[in-house]
Amino acid sequence: MRKKLVALLSVLALLLAPSLVQAQAADSVIPDEQLMTPRPPEENTGGYSGAYFDDQKTLFRAFTYVEAWAGTNYATNGAITCLSSQEEPCKSSNYLFFETPLSPCSDTRTRDCVASLSGRIGENALANATLVDTLTSTFTQLSNNLLNRYNTPFKGDIARGVPDSGQVSLWTIPGMQHQGGNLFLLIPKLNAEFQNVAGTNPSSLDVGLFAVSKIPVAGVQLDTCFFSTTTDCYKRWPFPQNAAFKVSIKTGAKIVGWFHGRLSAPEISSEKLSDGQTLINIEGAVTTVPILAVWAKNTDLPSKLNTMIQEEFVQRGNQFAGVAYYLGNQSDRSTQAVMDERNPSFNDNFFERYMLWVDVAKDKAYASVSTWSFRTMQNAQGYEKCIGDSGVAGMVTTNSNAYIAGPPKFEDGNLAYRVASPHFDSKGQVQVGTYDLAIRSDVARCIYGFTSAPIQATLSVIYADGESKNATTLVSEKNNWLRLSAKGFTYSSPTIKVKLSQEAPAPTPTPTPTPTPTPTATPVTDPAPSAKPVVAKKVTITCVKGKTVKKVTAVKPVCPAGFKKK
Repeated sequence: MRKKLVALLSVLALLLAPSLVQAQAADSVIPDEQLMTPRPPEENTGGYSGAYFDDQKTLFRAFTYVEAWAGTNYATNGAITCLSSQEEPCKSSNYLFFETPLSPCSDTRTRDCVASLSGRIGENALANATLVDTLTSTFTQLSNNLLNRYNTPFKGDIARGVPDSGQVSLWTIPGMQHQGGNLFLLIPKLNAEFQNVAGTNPSSLDVGLFAVSKIPVAGVQLDTCFFSTTTDCYKRWPFPQNAAFKVSIKTGAKIVGWFHGRLSAPEISSEKLSDGQTLINIEGAVTTVPILAVWAKNTDLPSKLNTMIQEEFVQRGNQFAGVAYYLGNQSDRSTQAVMDERNPSFNDNFFERYMLWVDVAKDKAYASVSTWSFRTMQNAQGYEKCIGDSGVAGMVTTNSNAYIAGPPKFEDGNLAYRVASPHFDSKGQVQVGTYDLAIRSDVARCIYGFTSAPIQATLSVIYADGESKNATTLVSEKNNWLRLSAKGFTYSSPTIKVKLSQEAPAPTPTPTPTPTPTPTATPVTDPAPSAKPVVAKKVTITCVKGKTVKKVTAVKPVCPAGFKKK
């Protein structure tokens, strides 16, 4: 999620609506999917820092806008919203931002759209979903100025990879019910940061599906709605058990072909279409993901964590990163209560910070939610020549709260993949981990320098103390896909290691000299006319006459007159 957007939206969304206080339901049956972000331990008091790690948190906003920036500095460069990416200043900007949901495909919408959605329970066949409605989100907490800025439809630019703006969609799927009814909300979001005029920078595709129910928005406390329009509030519910879904999306945007997300047993493919777009197909089962949410006094934070937050605060020009629940002196953290909701847990730089927050939360999750989502990497992380763009090269999926999003690092013959979550779920039970990697065989060979020979792989789960513990693992290569899977391991921060190898090529045999045949008097048969000519071999015989011995070599040797063959 964009740094500048979180900072800007945070202050205005919560400070403009101070009457919004959390009214968490006392009813114990409320699903974790409906838990709201916890508020600070003390209201209207500074000196608190918090963290909220849920990569679905920013997806539901479904903003729609295209805007031009003057440069890359979030703190000093303002933005101008455009109604079209082909109008100034957006047309000439090398620092273009855009974000939009993608509408369902139709007779009038054939580009950058949802081609289909389907679902199933267990091993049943996929059933095609039926479109119920398309929706536009609203944020009544925002000022009119911000509403105009972030809810502004726009015209795209095919040559630059900018789509026309779209809407989220509401669906039903035959035979699929959940606790709240039968509605499913699909939010496929395409966005880019600092896109240049040539459109050579990649965009990001971020897709989430949610089980929802609809109630009138009138009289509802809006922060209890997962998604809202001007007329309706949508509540989130757990997915039905053993549910799996498939979505197909067409896009002409340049995206990095490496996906990561929250589903299990992924089946993925892509196809280049005649109009230059790519059709992306993602299928997989629902998984349950922990959420980390915690507050603490700055003075009670681990010193290393407090130093990290303070250093970033200073680097940003004394601007907080996150949502402000209380803002005293904006340039002084000790007078603020700010929760960081950016989910910066998909890269090495922030992984250590996440683990420090897990310690603050006493190794326990705030919630455990059923999830189906995926997204692309923002850059290829040095694998450009192997991964390419637009097509599907590979996908990593896991139910861990934090993970490194790119292809696993290849070191000393191992793929090393870091995942992390609280050890305990929201109910106090031990968290059980899942990990799936699917990578095209040709991409794997390119990244890791393998030949065309079959790849062998073994998978293990290594913990911080160096111990290797049992996990159910599966490794296979079939139909040009290498698949690796680990189930049943526990957290907090294990490393999944995959040992890849190939058999050494069989050595080329050294030619063995043909031995000289044993002499024989057997006549050589003339070859048949149709056979290849055969060169007759000479043989040697021994002839004797008294004490005189002679050896005769010829094709048909005969002893001289007076000599007899020995």
